Parts: sequence; C-alpha cells; structure tokens
Amino acid sequence: MANIFEFQDYKVYLKKLVKESKSRGFSTRLAEAAGCQISYLSITLSGKPHLLPEHVYGISELLGLQDEEREYFLMLLDYQRANTPAYRNFVLKKIQQKQEAWKDLKNRVQGKALANTEPDPHLQHYYSNYLYAALHIAVSIPKLQTLSELSKYFGFPEKLLQTYLQQLAQMGLVENIKNKWIWKSGDLHLPKESPWMQPHHNNWRLQALAELPLRRPESLHYSVIQSLSREDLERLRFQVVRWIQDFKTISGPSKPEELVCFNLDFFTLSKTGDQ
Repeated sequence: MANIFEFQDYKVYLKKLVKESKSRGFSTRLAEAAGCQISYLSITLSGKPHLLPEHVYGISELLGLQDEEREYFLMLLDYQRANTPAYRNFVLKKIQQKQEAWKDLKNRVQGKALANTEPDPHLQHYYSNYLYAALHIAVSIPKLQTLSELSKYFGFPEKLLQTYLQQLAQMGLVENIKNKWIWKSGDLHLPKESPWMQPHHNNWRLQALAELPLRRPESLHYSVIQSLSREDLERLRFQVVRWIQDFKTISGPSKPEELVCFNLDFFTLSKTGDQ
C-alpha cells in the first residue's frame, strides 16, 4: 500500500490507492467507509470539492492507518481546504516537518538507542571492532554458540573470541550457560548524531570490501552514480526508508540460521548541503 507520508495531496494519495488496488469494488468500500456516496467521492477526487474530516477519518479506519498516519492524513485535508495563503503555508510547514521526521531512521527502526552522545566505555568497545557486533548476533544462531564453532566460522583463535565475548557479557548483551554463549539482549540502533556512527559504518564497509574479491554468488554489491530530479530523489528516499522498515519486520522474527550484513548508502554528493 502507498505510504501516506510520501504525499502532500490527499487526493493524489487516494487516487494512487485506487489505481494500485487489486480488489474489486475498492472505490465503493472507500465511499462506504467515508460515509458518502461513491458519486461524491469520484467528483471529489477528480474536481474541486473536498472531503470532510469525518470522511477522511472513516477512510483511515478502513485503511488501518496508525494514529500518526491518521493525523497526517487529516493534516493533508486541512492543507487542501485552507482558505488563506498564510494558513496554507503554516500547515504546509507542519506537513514537511512530519515528512522529514518520518524519513529519519531513528523514528522508523525499532530498537534500543544504546548509543547516545554521552561517553560510555561499553560503547567505545562495542563499536571499536566489528567482531563485537558480529559475535553479539552470531551467538543467537544455535550452531554458533560454542567457542570452537565460532573460531571455525570467523577464523580467529578461541582465546581471542572469548575475550570479546566476556566483554559483551559485561555489557549485558550475551551470557554463558553451560559452556555455550547465548544472545541475551540488545536490539540496537544508532541515531545519526551518535559519535559512534562513523566507526560503526566504517567497520562494516571494510568487511564488505574484504568480501568483494570472493565473488560469492549469494552476495550482492551495487554502487551507482545517478543524476535525477529532486522530486524523484524524495520518492526514492521514502521507498528506501519503507524498505528498511520491511526488512526489520521480516528479519525481527526470523529464525536465526545465517549471519548476514546489510549495508546501505544513499546520499547526494553536494558538499554544501544544497539540494
């Protein structure tokens, strides 16, 4: 389903839903949910009349929108119904703020914000070497919960890995039960303002570069330099954030069997910040 935060016009959003719907009678169900005639809905979507707040609220119930999405939907309606330029601009600024907040990954990716801007010796260790994060997640896989298996998998001596695991245990992220290292806690997410952001990404980019020469068929590596319109840039940003949400939705409950790394970079090359 189309993401409402990608739109600044509620009519464009609804027309997109109708166009993409594979369900027969979807327009009729929209009208029923709104509490209006389908003829009125059709005229509204193709002409100047606007829906009422109660119409939009009913449609949001049908679509199963969350409170944040419903409030944004009503904000779009308010924007279109505004009678003065000053109020219209006021609402537009609120809409743009909501869109920027939605694109910020720390608001979309669920996880403990372990890393902040305060000095923390645990974080300094965790993000100083990729092995901390790799071992932290690896021991969630049953076949990788002994030192011997971890040593074979990563190609490092058992004594070295034990040192890392002991430090992870001190952080409360893993624990040792009957000579098996078990994942304990830590669905972590770094906010962009964290001082640990750069070393964290550097660690995993280096691992991606080390993996490249192996040319394994199951690996994906993609880089492209592309010029595009500002409108399409924003569309792609929304799609990337939405895909990351989908990734977390699938990976969160997934059975731990394989250890993977997913790196993603999407940015403009401007050094001035202009777009």
